[in-house]
Amino acid sequence: MDIEAQLLHLTSRVEVLETGVRITDGIMATMIGITQVTDDVTQLRNEIRQDLAALRDEVAGLRRHMAEQYCRIQLKLPRTLNSSETETPRAPGSPSPETLT
Repeated sequence: MDIEAQLLHLTSRVEVLETGVRITDGIMATMIGITQVTDDVTQLRNEIRQDLAALRDEVAGLRRHMAEQYCRIQLKLPRTLNSSETETPRAPGSPSPETLT
């Protein structure tokens, strides 16, 4: 009976150790998963930073282009106004000033 008790005790200790190994394997798998997710998040963060930098450059280029177009329109505007000083612009279909009087 003493031998049976020892065998039972040893069997239970082996089971506890095997359970501990399973738990440790689970913890390792979790840690590996966390590391992979952290790497993915870091990679996404870097991609977003690059995309935002590219977008910032595009917006700056658009602003420059719009400023150039605005300056060109402002330069043409006085010439257009001077050439048509006698004519007053009217909306299509609106009555002429002569018909209003």
